[in-house]
Order: sequence, then structure tokens, then C-alpha cells
Amino acid sequence: MSPAARTSKTQPKPKARRLPKRAPRRRLPPAERRIQIIAAAKALFAAGGIERVTMRNIARRVGITQAAIYQHFEDKEAILFAIAEDFFSDLIADSEKMAAEAVDPVDWLTRAMRSYVEVGLSHPDEYRLVFMTNVPGFERRGMHRQVPGQPLPIQPSKGAIAFGYLQDQVRDLIARGHIRPGDPELVAEAIWAAGHGLVSLMITHVDFPWSREALIETQIGILLGGLLPEGSSLRPGLQPGKAPKA
Repeated sequence: MSPAARTSKTQPKPKARRLPKRAPRRRLPPAERRIQIIAAAKALFAAGGIERVTMRNIARRVGITQAAIYQHFEDKEAILFAIAEDFFSDLIADSEKMAAEAVDPVDWLTRAMRSYVEVGLSHPDEYRLVFMTNVPGFERRGMHRQVPGQPLPIQPSKGAIAFGYLQDQVRDLIARGHIRPGDPELVAEAIWAAGHGLVSLMITHVDFPWSREALIETQIGILLGGLLPEGSSLRPGLQPGKAPKA
């Protein structure tokens, strides 16, 4: 036997290296996991667009299996709907706060228009996803109004609740003669559209030198100028670039 062979026999075999044990994955309560999934989806949607993001991408970012994510959401539209519900929850909470502070219905309307713009500007990613993204199937889950021909949902969406609150206030303003007569739903949508125009412009063209406060005040003043009747006591107070003060 050669010396090399004898040496290989006498040398001890190297011990197998032990790999460090993986830390056990913490099992989150369903409510916490939903919040985690929504946050991950929101970031991915904002970065790559909804069309390019898959449920597998979202699950990977969260650190769960693709099968596990379906225990919480059936598809991307369901996640987007949850994002919309969170946004409208903030809007509803702000509306309730304004209602308690308003001194009269017209003051409430003025505050409501400003609040919508401020909530939208403070949640730009959510606003783009909810109002500036066309996702087939998203509308079927319940937006601000019911799609004709579809059964009424058992529980209205937060978007429907928020818009219904605005529409009810507009209906009351029309009935009391505070604003011009009209279809309450159409008037409410016109008010919403005015706010949406401001928010979408400002969050899309962020580098444009907007005179933010002056523009918001001017928009509110112009809108109220069209809504208030000729004999309204608030009309003499309307000035360009300034909404009436209650």
C-alpha cells in the first residue's frame, strides 16, 4: 500500500457542516396579515402598475406562499377594493369631524370640498389606485353608486356610504333653498368632479408650481358661485380666489 493511501485511511473524515436553523416563521393573526398584504400590494401597484403585479409577486413580498394569500383575498381587485375602503374610511371620518364643526349646511359644504382635496393630496398613491386606474371588475365590487342591472349589495361599500352622505347633504341644501334646484345625485357628482380635478392635477404634475391654497380657494369660490342662488346672503362675500366664510 502506498504512503498516500495509508495517509488517507488514517486521516479523520471532515465533519459535515451544520447549517444554521431557520427562525420559525411567525404566524400572524388574519387581521394583521391582511394589513401586511394590503401594504405590500399598495407599494407594488404604485411602483409597477396593477397590470404587471401578480398575486405571486405580492405573496413573495409579504413572505408567504401564493396559496396562503388566497386565504385573505381572492384576486387583485379584492385587494384594490380593500385599499379603496381604507381611503373612504378616512374620508368618512373627516366628514364626521367637519359635520360637528360646521355652523350651517353651506359651511359644511365648503369644508367638505376642502376636506376632499386635502385627504386626496395626503394619500396620493391610494388616490391614483382608487380614482385614476381602470381595473376591469373593480367597479363590480361597489363604488360610489350602484351599477344598473346589478343586485344591491348586502352591505354598501365605504365609497357608497361617503357619496351617499354628500348626496344627502346636497338634497337637504336644495330642499332648504340654500343652493340652486337640481338633481341631488348630479349636483353631488359635479362637486366630486371639481375636487377630483384639483387632486388629480396636483398629484400627477407634482413639479408644476401650483399656488395650492389660492387655487383650492378659487375653485371652491367658483363652485359655490354657481351653486348659490342669486338672493343668497353668502353671494356678496364671494370674491375671486376666496371661498365664503361662515
